[in-house]
Order: sequence, then C-alpha cells, then structure tokens
Amino acid sequence: MLSLSVTTGYAIKALMCLEGGDCLSRHISDVARCTGVPRAYLAKIISALSQQGLVETKRGYRGGVSLARSAEEISLLEIVEAVEGDQWLGDCLLRMDTCDVLTTCPTHHFWVRIRREITEELRKLTLASVIASKKEGGLQPQNLLQREERTACGCPPPSLHENSNAELKL
Repeated sequence: MLSLSVTTGYAIKALMCLEGGDCLSRHISDVARCTGVPRAYLAKIISALSQQGLVETKRGYRGGVSLARSAEEISLLEIVEAVEGDQWLGDCLLRMDTCDVLTTCPTHHFWVRIRREITEELRKLTLASVIASKKEGGLQPQNLLQREERTACGCPPPSLHENSNAELKL
C-alpha cells in the first residue's frame, strides 16, 4: 500500500500548528506539545522544513518557528519533498535495479503515469486545504493543547512563552 511516511505526517501537523492566529512564531516545545511529536524528532523535521524555505526559525528570547509563506502558498508536494527528498516515490514500483527506459519492468509505464498523477495532485493540494478539511471534521491540532495553556491564537500565555528556554535549539 502506498502512503506517505509518519515523518511527513508529523511535518504536516507541525505546519498546521504554525498557521493562523495572532502569533508570529511559536517555540518548538509548544509545537511539540501541540502535535504530540517528541521534541527532538520535531526539531529534525523543522530543520528540514527550514532548509527548504517552508518555515523560518529565529533563536533567542523572541525566537521561535513560523511559516515562511502563507498556508495557501505551501503545497503538500513541497512538504513531502522537504522531508523525504525528491525521489520519495522511487523509480520502479517493483524496486528493480534495472528498470529504466531501455530495460523496463512489467509495471514501468503504469508507474511513470501514476507517479506523475500523484505528484500533480500533491502539487495542487495546499496546507490551507488540509487545515480546512481538518477544521470541518473538528480535528484541529491546536485542540491537543489544554485550554488553560493557550491564548486565543493558540500560543501559550506570555508567562509560559517568556519562561521557556532562551534559545530555540534545532
């Protein structure tokens, strides 16, 4: 069965936690709490997303993580490729070493077409569309935070924000 990796799912959840609200950025520990992803693992994911220009990170007292662009401008394909690399679908469905234009496997032409279709669909889907579909279903990542730990925009209250580590460690 073809599916995206757990790491890609975590990346999408993290980006969903960063979208919207009045907050300019969030500490990585707050995003980890929002998503339920272990902080160290999330830091690696955020680093990969940052390298591809999907998030911005800032160290220091007023530091944190924020989306580099609006959710409408970030495609799922960009997220997948940031986490998995550009060859995430693989060249051969059967994982044969000699499957190419000259020596094709039985599924070569099928896989070329399906790979193109999957890539195009993921290019069309945006982070905003994923967020909208989750909101319709009532499953927002921000709901994972306890109500008393959040402000209206989903960020922790200033007292928690100010008492967190002085640097964002990626």
